[in-house]
Amino acid sequence: MLPAMLALAIQSGPIVRDDFGVPHVRASNQEEAFFHAGYAVAQDRLWQMEQSRRLARGTMAAVFGAQFVASDREVLQTGYTDAELQAQLDRLAPKSRSAFREYARGVSAYIAAAKTKGLPPGYAQAGFQPEPWTELDSAAIAVRLLQQFGRGGAGEIRNMALLSYLRTQPKVKDRVIDVLDDLAWFNDSEATPTIDPKDDPQARTPFRFALPDRKATERHVAALPNVGLLELLPAVRLAQRETSTRIAEQIAAPFKTGSYAAVVGPSRSGTGRPLLLSAPQMGFRTPSIVHEISIAAPGLNVVGMNVPGIPGVLIGHTDRLAWGLTSGVADTDDIFFYPSAEDGYMVGSERRSFERISRPLRVQGGTEQTVEQLRTVDGPVVLNSRAAKTVFAKRASYWGRELESYDAVASLWSAPDAASVNRGMASATMSFNVFYATQGGEIGYRYVGLVPNRAPGVDPRFPTPGGAQYAWRGFVPAASMPSVVNPRSGVIANWNNKPAAWWPNFDTPVWGRIFRNSELLAALPNGKLNVQDLERAAWTIARRDETWPYFAPFVERWVRSAGAKAEPIAGYDGWALAGSRQAATFQLFLDALRQEIFLGTTGNFATLDNFRLVAQPTLMLRALQRRTRLNYLGNRTPDQVVAAAMEKAISGATDARRFRPTAISVQGGPTIPYANRGTYIQVIEFLTDGPSGRNVVTPGVAETGEHSSDQIPLARQWTYKAMRRPWLNPGQ
Repeated sequence: MLPAMLALAIQSGPIVRDDFGVPHVRASNQEEAFFHAGYAVAQDRLWQMEQSRRLARGTMAAVFGAQFVASDREVLQTGYTDAELQAQLDRLAPKSRSAFREYARGVSAYIAAAKTKGLPPGYAQAGFQPEPWTELDSAAIAVRLLQQFGRGGAGEIRNMALLSYLRTQPKVKDRVIDVLDDLAWFNDSEATPTIDPKDDPQARTPFRFALPDRKATERHVAALPNVGLLELLPAVRLAQRETSTRIAEQIAAPFKTGSYAAVVGPSRSGTGRPLLLSAPQMGFRTPSIVHEISIAAPGLNVVGMNVPGIPGVLIGHTDRLAWGLTSGVADTDDIFFYPSAEDGYMVGSERRSFERISRPLRVQGGTEQTVEQLRTVDGPVVLNSRAAKTVFAKRASYWGRELESYDAVASLWSAPDAASVNRGMASATMSFNVFYATQGGEIGYRYVGLVPNRAPGVDPRFPTPGGAQYAWRGFVPAASMPSVVNPRSGVIANWNNKPAAWWPNFDTPVWGRIFRNSELLAALPNGKLNVQDLERAAWTIARRDETWPYFAPFVERWVRSAGAKAEPIAGYDGWALAGSRQAATFQLFLDALRQEIFLGTTGNFATLDNFRLVAQPTLMLRALQRRTRLNYLGNRTPDQVVAAAMEKAISGATDARRFRPTAISVQGGPTIPYANRGTYIQVIEFLTDGPSGRNVVTPGVAETGEHSSDQIPLARQWTYKAMRRPWLNPGQ
């Protein structure tokens, strides 16, 4: 650390940088601090920020051409106007409002300087100059980020398409709802929740959701309009923003949803003080999708991960608190439908006109287009079916309120204890899992966001009829959301899994008995834990197959009976290691098993990718255990089905076929294996004088130069660098 300490000591001014180029801002007040933070991030990532603001505001095609028209159109059809973004900014708390304003001034100051000293080469290549940065640019990027990671649901049109598909399968016939219940279950009592039921303060009196019984589902399905797949599939893509998300991946903006975290209390810590691991999984690109900064000013000492374009630290620690976030995956979005009418839609016997918002879509080298966004009382229209004479619109619980969640996260920068964390995060509008530890020895978890309380008789898996009868009945009160402070178990861990045993799936069957959080828990050894155990857990879960423990009894029974021909998978133990023939064979087996169980009944849902998505491992296990509504095995025993699948897998398991883990691409160098890890990983331990952290930002904090790739060796070796503690002297 001595070189880094000396480097910082000899630098002067409000921005100093360490050996990895990480900017550390120290200012006499918070306004100056955010100005210099904006300047510093722009120094590192201006070209990335340029593309991010254009993606978020639907102006990519204006400078990059016609290939971005579809993305811009999607954004303009579903997003906010500038006036609506401004209204969100105006409602921010004064300190947050100031942060956006001063950050924008800092970015603009760097843009002005760079026009003289030299802009990133992308500007010259694309043939344009950057405009000054505005608060609306930051607001648009923040809203897109929050919508990407802090929402869930809107899968109702997808489920309508699934229903339509199943009706074409001869062997399903009149058992369509049975199959649907198998594929899209409401609650798996065997799924491992974040809060251990023994520690759950709400286990005896949970919030009661009005989930439908079978008759209610049948009535709801019967009320659905008859819309063809050719109309449904584009609406699915629009509701999920699939086109602009693909562009986000291309330009190194946040595009992937995931994240894991674990927090350890004093009773389980080897030091007697809390520990915290946090790893948001947002994808890997060059430059990194995220950035690192520390900011110090009176009343503000914070260090950690930021997203270029958004002021402040989103995951990190202060001198009294460390925290992490993972996507909550709550069902926050619903699709409502109405009979269409001339230039509008019907609410009961009343005709309503669409709200029409027209905006220009400029195309570099092409003709300017106009995009018209239609809105109902629920929100933007995602499908106006002429064939079915029905309008479908997406209602989001957080509509117009995303930036309230920024306020909630910003409250963590001054929170001294668990009570303060819970007060601040209770106002979050977006769906996140919040993990925290305090210098006072507290640890805690809170599930946050606005979750609709749906009307009785509604099956949340399908679009809901519009009108008062089936409208939302408010939201789950913040006090009723899952939370726990200082659990007796001493450990809280999450990998986007269900928050509590009583919390249902609603429209997306994401949480079942087989889920990746089981591997995270298994990777944490029994007894006392130290920081190296958290680092080892991150290393371990990147190499483990979470399905293996559940299918192992079936596979091992087959291996014992198969003799020599079982050689390609014999001895497999769930480690998905590069070059492993057994791991490759097991993957072949899972695909073959899915086909053996379901293909003859349901078909493959049009593509292999859809097949894998819909027929999840939890459902495969249930089918083998004969715990499904439909008997997918027929007259065969589970062992016979497994044997047939294994025969197919073995036939494809040549000696040359070896397991290839997903990898992180590196410009000009070999890939980094095992990409199932955090885009940013931080490990925090509490000392007598406050939290001390280590982290890695793959591949580096800058978009060009040595600091664009100098953390690749750390990532390749699964090691970490020290995080600066901004409340101490430079270099400490």
